[in-house]
Amino acid sequence: MAGQPGVPEAGGTDVLPGSRSALDPGRAIKPGRHGLSPETVAGIQRERLIDAFVQVVSERGFAHTTIGRVTEGAGVTKKTFYTHFTDLDDCFLAAYQRGMDILLRRMTEAYEAAPSWPDGIRAALRRMLAILAAEPRFARASLVEVNAAGPQVRQARIDNLARFRAFFEDPSLPPVPVAVIDAIVGGIYSAIHVQMETGEAEELPSLLPALTYFVLLPLIGREAASPYLTADPG
Repeated sequence: MAGQPGVPEAGGTDVLPGSRSALDPGRAIKPGRHGLSPETVAGIQRERLIDAFVQVVSERGFAHTTIGRVTEGAGVTKKTFYTHFTDLDDCFLAAYQRGMDILLRRMTEAYEAAPSWPDGIRAALRRMLAILAAEPRFARASLVEVNAAGPQVRQARIDNLARFRAFFEDPSLPPVPVAVIDAIVGGIYSAIHVQMETGEAEELPSLLPALTYFVLLPLIGREAASPYLTADPG
């Protein structure tokens, strides 16, 4: 399919931050001689801190998230936290960027496999909604609590929303003003945000027909967009 959004590879694991328990026994580092290199130990500690951060911020909100709660959730010391991050915003930025890289990559895979641009949009939206529904902790952190973070994290949110413009570069489309694309992306973000604030994350996939129609309507017209409002073969 033409028009392929470029998405950088996420570092390390392909699992969204917050999806695994930081205190899972399988992630523990045995005291004494464990045979792990310092780099491996540091990597495990960093991943546990990122997972613990997302879990704490999704449950308590960013305003009530402290370094102590994050390190307790990760099973490490505050000294270890400061080895990897300067502050909570720095940890938030690492978690957010990792998750967005994974999310956009998976959306791009679905988009590129579709036979047409409208089908690609629906496939990408379906993939995104399914992932967020399956990972409510990351969904809440990245869609709701991100707005309470510091300027560096909020700027990352703006930058990552701009990456969705790539889904509108298909040669079958006439040139679309960036302001129009950003308004469409912003509308999708707003609808998902409202669902996260007023309902359950598991209900996010139910938004697929309406969001697909919302994206397609101004670009291909009512007649061509209408079938996507009701039909979703999966």
